[in-house]
Amino acid sequence: MPVLDTGDGAIHYQVHGHGRALVLVHAISAGMGMWDAQVERFSQEHRVIVFDARGVGRSAPIRGWRGIRDRMADDIAELLDELGIDHASICGVSFGGVIAQHFALRHPGRVERLAVVDAYSDTRPLTVQRAVWLASVYSGAVTNLLPARALSAIMRQQYRRWPAAADYLSRAVQDLRPLDALKTRLAINLVNYPPALNTGAFPVLGVVGESSWPRSRTFMQEMDSAVPRMQLVEVAESSDPTPLCRPDVFNEILADFLSGRPVAARPGITVG
Repeated sequence: MPVLDTGDGAIHYQVHGHGRALVLVHAISAGMGMWDAQVERFSQEHRVIVFDARGVGRSAPIRGWRGIRDRMADDIAELLDELGIDHASICGVSFGGVIAQHFALRHPGRVERLAVVDAYSDTRPLTVQRAVWLASVYSGAVTNLLPARALSAIMRQQYRRWPAAADYLSRAVQDLRPLDALKTRLAINLVNYPPALNTGAFPVLGVVGESSWPRSRTFMQEMDSAVPRMQLVEVAESSDPTPLCRPDVFNEILADFLSGRPVAARPGITVG
């Protein structure tokens, strides 16, 4: 597996196919393997880049507690430099959707297209609902320190409607690095990306599973309102992460977006 030496730790990555560059940023602690269905589909037409973020898989641990989002976004920029790529389409899911937006904030000229999946763009506690959500996130972050066997059982129960997702995620959390996962969970709170997204020239896609966590759909709808050029798509019978829960449907959506076509409404897909 190729390795990027950032000078602050190694980032393990893979490159598949040829064509316009597409960077896929995984969900929290899920690792690059969660994108296998997308690698298979899009490497036929794109140069697909997947990687383990800091603190995940074989990549370097997260050092310290500050500037984590900056470092993760800059890791993507350094990876593009390493591969001789000026700009790319960036797609991130959940935690990866936050990092994808942070990359767009720090490196807007390198974004060709931006897809944000099952994530959020503005979590400032400006309403009671957001404040309650943030409090629950901070109090629940310590669950990352639970034993791997307990986390694996939780994943299997939580994703029982989506057996493939349940299988992958239950295995992924067995390799969880508890402290790195905790740092990551805390680092992606209190964000506000719409001002940066609204100054960019790149198209923006939002995707959310209709069965995602109660606040997820609200966050994505708020993002849709705050970023006028964004197209929001809801996927029926899906949860976070949609690329694992409904890979075939998600691939249709992403294929439309990458081709420059508006995402078309069809069975299982509602276009906002």
